[in-house]
Amino acid sequence: MSEVAPRRFFFIHIMKTGGATFRQHVYENFGSGEVYPVPNVDDMDRAWLVEYVLSLPAERRTAFRAYTGHFPFVVTELLPDDLTTLTIIRDPVARTISYLKHCKRYHDHHRELSLEQIYQDEFHFECFIHNHQTKIFSMTTGDKLESYMDIVSVDDKRLEVAKANLEKVDVLGLNEHYPQFLEELQDRFGWSFGRTRNRRVSKEKWEASPQLRQRIAADNAADMAFYAHAQQLYEQRRKARLAS
Repeated sequence: MSEVAPRRFFFIHIMKTGGATFRQHVYENFGSGEVYPVPNVDDMDRAWLVEYVLSLPAERRTAFRAYTGHFPFVVTELLPDDLTTLTIIRDPVARTISYLKHCKRYHDHHRELSLEQIYQDEFHFECFIHNHQTKIFSMTTGDKLESYMDIVSVDDKRLEVAKANLEKVDVLGLNEHYPQFLEELQDRFGWSFGRTRNRRVSKEKWEASPQLRQRIAADNAADMAFYAHAQQLYEQRRKARLAS
């Protein structure tokens, strides 16, 4: 009688959604060497590249119980493993403001700038802000697929691809319902959650003006629609769990 293969997880980590804190829980729920990337084993300067993770030898993949990282959704379908997928989606305006504060806190060239000035940084806008969540879920094998930083023009067709891919995710969390995301993992898969320190959470009193908030929403219309779809999907699944 053949042994049942252990369940393997893939956390699609979108920046500034609460994933840095959740990633610590992933490491705490599995043993040493069972979570990708493995510190002191993987090249941490390259571990976030699509080519790197897809080129991992079979013997290493066999040891993994979970993957984490800023990867496009399509990577979960390119890996030759049966994966249970997880992700957290966040309101695009709140996510963007959190990212701008991250830049101001950690980047020397942004430290003295206002949030409005950082938002105008073309490189960071295109790589990490502009319809970023939709981009992560709409990238395909037809794209260059170097990393989550790839610049992709998000149109209506890509938005529909992103929505369809989000519906394939096994466990969908919303940043504003983070405790419920943990509860679902605990109930369904027996994960445990200790007291993990919140990572990369802004405490500074840098305020975004109403004008900046309006601009972010207008510039990221696809992400606003994607987030609305995530909210609707989350509510449908919540009601189905309660009814079961």
